[in-house]
Amino acid sequence: MNTSFDYSSASLLAIAAASAIVLSACGPQNGEPVANATHETEKTAAVPKARATLPLVDRASVGEVQSVEAITERPKGSGAGAVIGGVLGGVLGHQVGDGNGQKAATAAGAIGGAVLGNKVERDRQEKIVGYRVQVRLDNGDTRTFEESQSALHVGDRVRVESGRLIRV
Repeated sequence: MNTSFDYSSASLLAIAAASAIVLSACGPQNGEPVANATHETEKTAAVPKARATLPLVDRASVGEVQSVEAITERPKGSGAGAVIGGVLGGVLGHQVGDGNGQKAATAAGAIGGAVLGNKVERDRQEKIVGYRVQVRLDNGDTRTFEESQSALHVGDRVRVESGRLIRV
């Protein structure tokens, strides 16, 4: 029979008991967890006051930008592009073949050059005249707005006010 006493087990038991007593005395006495005793209670007490001062938002007037598309205008060509393209196309077509084949290539080059020259001229004068902005409202509806200028990007939160979009 071993009559020696293990002091390490007794000291561990004493430390555990003392720790339990100290920890139970430090916590709040109303049964709340320690984490909620101070800061959490102050935060939740302030929330109803802050929410009461916020205006009610109509879900049909607030949403998120889904797409922004430029609206362009392509003016009629002045004819200068067609003339220059026709001349260059005729010159290039004239370099191909001889006889009737050369005449056909010259005519085809002039016509193709005129069409291409007109397109290039019109494309260079194309300008942005507005923006088409699609918005998904918080109530689930999707609406499209035309704006003369826009600094909005996909994902921006917006409010509809008098038919205009305002970033929030």
